[in-house]
Amino acid sequence: MDPLVLAAILFAAFLHAAWNALVKANVDRFTMMLMIAVVQTGIACAIVPVVPLPAAAAWPWLLLTAIPHTTYKVFLARAYDTGELARIYPIMRGLTLALVTGASIGLLGESVPLLGLVGVAVIGAGVVILSGSGASGSAIAGARAATLAITLGAAGSAAAYTVIDGIGVRLAGEVAAFAAWMFVLDGLGMILFAAATRGRPAFEAMRPHWRVGLLAGSIAFGCYWIALWALAHAPIALVAALRETSILFALALARLRLRERLDRAKLSGAGAVLAGIVLIRVA
Repeated sequence: MDPLVLAAILFAAFLHAAWNALVKANVDRFTMMLMIAVVQTGIACAIVPVVPLPAAAAWPWLLLTAIPHTTYKVFLARAYDTGELARIYPIMRGLTLALVTGASIGLLGESVPLLGLVGVAVIGAGVVILSGSGASGSAIAGARAATLAITLGAAGSAAAYTVIDGIGVRLAGEVAAFAAWMFVLDGLGMILFAAATRGRPAFEAMRPHWRVGLLAGSIAFGCYWIALWALAHAPIALVAALRETSILFALALARLRLRERLDRAKLSGAGAVLAGIVLIRVA
């Protein structure tokens, strides 16, 4: 993989973990996700007038991707209401990796070098280890049924929009054109959902959190813009695998900022993820 693409994805992975930690640290996670959507939409609306329109072939994918982007935010907010960052995040990202890899190879017929597939598998194994809960075994086994169901919903949504965006951004003709309109439609989806389910109080609740919301929204915007650029320049499965290195950053933030406990299993899994990165880099 090209070193520039690799570096960009790793930086995006750090940003992804950072805004997830901000959401988890806030007591009102739904409000944080709504604020992220509002901030992203505001930035995108400022960019739309100065970028060309996406190619006509990309518009069906733009409209389609707004749905899983919105459900992802809703599921993620709820998951963080019921579980720890160090537990929810690895499970969600690991399931996303498995789903995206299967879809990109089985449905889209993408060609991934054998060493790259080995790297994906090693990262996947690392994710399984990372989501372990020490003496009690797998985090998946230890998670409450409701939390697991919500986490599965977030993972399925993330996998869906990753594949859809990977197709759409390549049809759009220019990454900036696709990204700007994707953020507009994504944000509108979340705003409409909040208005329909919570009404005016959902937006009034944003006022006390506008500073952290502005920060989280700006980070999330930059994070996924980079990911879209990477999806246009590398196989979807490899991009998805490298994005899961955000688990390493999430674990560090969970320990340093949220004071969550890390055990030997999580540290061992981190080593496996790093090994997978090396394999993908040389593939």
